[in-house]
Amino acid sequence: MSDYKPHSAELRPGQVVEYLQNNQPIVSWIQEVQPPRVRVLNINQREVKLPAARVMPWTGPAYTPDLSRQEVLQLLQEHHQKRNSIQEDLDVMDVWSMAQGEIVQASIFWFAGLMWDEPDADRTAALGRAMLQARTHFKFSPPDFEVYSRETAEKKMEEERLHRERERLVSIGRDFFKKLHSGTFSPGQQAEPEDPEVTGQLKDILVQRIKNPEDSQTQDLWSKLSAGLPQDPHLPFILARAWGIYPEHYNYMLEQADYAWEDSWSKPHAPQIQELDRKLDQEKGPPGVDGLISIDSASTRDIDDAFNIREHAGGYSLTLALAGPGLYWTFGSGLDLAVGHRVSSLYLPEGKSDMLPRVLAEEMFSLNQGQVRPAMVLDMELDFQGFVYSLQPRLDWVRVQANRTYADVEDELAMDQASSLGSALRLARTLRKNRLEQGAVIIEQNEPIIRLEKSPRQTLVSLVPGVTHPGAHLIVSEFMLLCNTVLAGWAKSKDIPLFYRTQDIVLPRDYSGVWQKPEEIYRVIRSLGATLTETRPRPHRSIGTGAYASVTSPLRRYVDLVNQAQIAAALSGSPVLDRAGLEKMLPFMNTRMGQVGRIQKFRPRYWKLLYFKQQARHTTWTGVVVDNSGPVVLSLPREQILIRAPHEVFGGKTMMGQAFRLRLGRIDPLNNEIHVLEAWEE
Repeated sequence: MSDYKPHSAELRPGQVVEYLQNNQPIVSWIQEVQPPRVRVLNINQREVKLPAARVMPWTGPAYTPDLSRQEVLQLLQEHHQKRNSIQEDLDVMDVWSMAQGEIVQASIFWFAGLMWDEPDADRTAALGRAMLQARTHFKFSPPDFEVYSRETAEKKMEEERLHRERERLVSIGRDFFKKLHSGTFSPGQQAEPEDPEVTGQLKDILVQRIKNPEDSQTQDLWSKLSAGLPQDPHLPFILARAWGIYPEHYNYMLEQADYAWEDSWSKPHAPQIQELDRKLDQEKGPPGVDGLISIDSASTRDIDDAFNIREHAGGYSLTLALAGPGLYWTFGSGLDLAVGHRVSSLYLPEGKSDMLPRVLAEEMFSLNQGQVRPAMVLDMELDFQGFVYSLQPRLDWVRVQANRTYADVEDELAMDQASSLGSALRLARTLRKNRLEQGAVIIEQNEPIIRLEKSPRQTLVSLVPGVTHPGAHLIVSEFMLLCNTVLAGWAKSKDIPLFYRTQDIVLPRDYSGVWQKPEEIYRVIRSLGATLTETRPRPHRSIGTGAYASVTSPLRRYVDLVNQAQIAAALSGSPVLDRAGLEKMLPFMNTRMGQVGRIQKFRPRYWKLLYFKQQARHTTWTGVVVDNSGPVVLSLPREQILIRAPHEVFGGKTMMGQAFRLRLGRIDPLNNEIHVLEAWEE
């Protein structure tokens, strides 16, 4: 015989009860009550001691406690099946609809009374089970159930839906990523998840993890998706590459820096570009300066400086012209914000990406020969000792007579030292001599040209020694350093705020000079310290000047563009940004220069490591020891790259400047890893 007393809170042997385990109700039989615990036999034939508080409120029915174990288990099975059957026929949403808006909280017995006139233990338990599962509409707060409002229930249902979708995404995505990583998909096979609905989500997650490996919003999901795969920092890119989202040698650092490689980024700014073009056309006048020449590489299309020079009895008359986008620049505009975000042009082995829209950098403002362009002009008079005794910056229209290349200028210098180019070289040599006397540090090393030969199957890398044009390069570098130095001094004297490049450090006197040996270059560079961008002029020791502000590349560097715009505003009588305005810009600019500069630094190294990897089986290389204080650091002079190796590879003893022939082992361009297997002295 059994009895059912729904409101009785007393627990006693012989009662059928339920308790939660892993959020599932377990039907059990009370064998013994020892407050505050009870000992039960559950439907799984296990005896368990429980706190009485874990027993669900729908106790009963109660039987005589002296039934056999087999009889108890049979009863538990019958009640379990009966409750499951009742639960299947229940629509718990009917209960919620009747209760919602009427009450906030009630006992299970109150809810059972809504459904049946005489609810028994099995019906009450079945309803309790159903309400436990309806977590979007009810909350179990022992011993009662809370009823969620319609708004809360809708919110909970949406959360539940998102959770189910997330679990489904993880289940499908984890399996798919494992197949991608293991190379399960054969070449040419279309790699796609089993469920196409998750394709876009998985791609978005990979792209976001590539852009920001520390992204907190996707961290938990990524941890689940990548479970069981190697903990490689580039795993998202490796998977995306295997999937075909990116080609094999895609520059993922562009994504991390949010830097658009193609010129399509400029399309939204077409109206402002067109307005600039119209304004230039309206204001264009006859050239106030003619007969200029520029010197650049043969591939250069963004020509931002040109000069002419005349040597006379008192010294030199030098005119420098700088491309003039800053003369027409509008700070705070959409175009300005986009260009400031790009912060500089990128020059990589795979090509070039302009800081400015290409039409501005290579056409409208580029000092192309035969074209009249707006420019900032510096008229200088210098004596034969390189001292500037007259300086007049101005804004004017200029026309370049010829865009010369380093190669043809070098040829002319070799044939005719009496030409104007000969005068330019003599002045450049004097300027360099003066800088060295002021403590300048000059590094001379020949960076190789990285050539990429692309085919459908692979990209082959070759390194070609860079062609040196010492005279032509000296003219350009010294004239640009001169320009940035004199403009910095001029702006300082007139209190015009600029971004200055500073390196206010103490250098030993013997560090001044021209350095060419790898071990000397390494030692000197490590001692120089960082160059800073600041709004107050301070010395730049390695250049050998008391103040230095970069102005000469306004087509390629945002700092130069801002500085040019500041000087142009001062010359034309327009308002300039005050120092506080520049200070406000500085943190963002420094961050962006670091992010974009990282691409310029590490991308060529990636291609060099790929070159080593392709050649390693049948090639050895020469390395020179430049540091042996920790792991041995070697400079490869021809390839212009530093690598490290343990002392054991060299027999435990090395000397600075010692040359070794190297055989390389494992090389991973993506992770910037290169290992030296063997080394023998040359």
